[in-house]
Amino acid sequence: MTELAKLADLAKDSSIAGRKSLIGTLTDMYLAAGDARGEQISFLFGDIALKLLGQLEEETRAALAERVCADDMAPHQLMLQLAQDSVSVAEPVLQNSPVLLPEDLVAIASTASMDHLGAIAGRESVEQAVTAVLVDRGDQTVLSKVAENKGADFTEASFFVILEKAGDVEQIQAALMVRPDLPEEAGRMLLPKLSDDLKKRVSSLGADNKLAKLINERAEKARAKQLERLKIQTSALVKEIDSGKMLVDDVVRRIARSGKPSELGMLLAGVSKLPFDAVSQLLFSQNDKPLVIVCKAVGVTTESYKDVLMMRAQRLRIDGMELNEAIQRFGLMSVEGACRSLDVLRQSCQPAAPQKPAEQPDMSQEAAKQKPSARASRKNVPFAAQR
Repeated sequence: MTELAKLADLAKDSSIAGRKSLIGTLTDMYLAAGDARGEQISFLFGDIALKLLGQLEEETRAALAERVCADDMAPHQLMLQLAQDSVSVAEPVLQNSPVLLPEDLVAIASTASMDHLGAIAGRESVEQAVTAVLVDRGDQTVLSKVAENKGADFTEASFFVILEKAGDVEQIQAALMVRPDLPEEAGRMLLPKLSDDLKKRVSSLGADNKLAKLINERAEKARAKQLERLKIQTSALVKEIDSGKMLVDDVVRRIARSGKPSELGMLLAGVSKLPFDAVSQLLFSQNDKPLVIVCKAVGVTTESYKDVLMMRAQRLRIDGMELNEAIQRFGLMSVEGACRSLDVLRQSCQPAAPQKPAEQPDMSQEAAKQKPSARASRKNVPFAAQR
């Protein structure tokens, strides 16, 4: 029996089983044709299948949808009809069919159930217009799915809508925070909503992640503000010390015992008239001689210096023997020697004055003899020269 004769016989059977066999055989023939199928064959298959759909059980319609859902030559009208069927029939078509157009998906998503929207949200690619409808109508499940879909194309407006609807739902937030297309302004809106756990996850995503950049940016700004407040507070303390209302030794002891190295560095810089950056490096430098000079010269006693050493010890893991040796070095340093060395340090920290160009540069041998050697011109070498 030829295939056409077989179809003719099956068409005579109007029972549920007969219609199931008919659509199954018809689909077999259509798919078996492969690349040889033309528009006419596709049209005929679609025309017959559409006429049969109303006579088929849901299970049979679902089987048909599953078989043709990924076919790029499937009849458009048939796929559109299957896409609007019950979700068991529509899901594979909505999620996979390359035949459905963006306008088809927009129309379906505008009225369909959340299950249908979820199937659309799982497509390999979702155009901006379709994403906009999913975001506008979708529940949390749909929003999570479309946010997690790397092939979903969002407009900036859709990002703001999904952010507003997401609220504190971590699944949606977690999906948004890893999207490379997340606009910076949307990221700024999302960041305060994240839980501590999600913020930790953001920090582990790497410097290229937009939210990670924002977190680092905010941290830098917070540190800058804290540093500015610290400068103001320390400046007030230095004024009190300079006026004789407070003793530098008392302030150093209190700050060292509180374990605040930044504040201690600023204070020592202020009373020693050295740059903060230079002094802050001294606190945890392996070579403690520069620190000994500064502390001894500004009036820190041995007892207070022990508190400074304890703060150093926690960071540098200094043992008891090394601590004792450090205390001895502090005791051996005279105040007069420390003050002289501090003067040298201050001079070395001064910016070099710009040299005026010679009016008539003379590179003759006689002029070279008159120029001081580089070795002779090296004066006031900081710290290293005192080791």
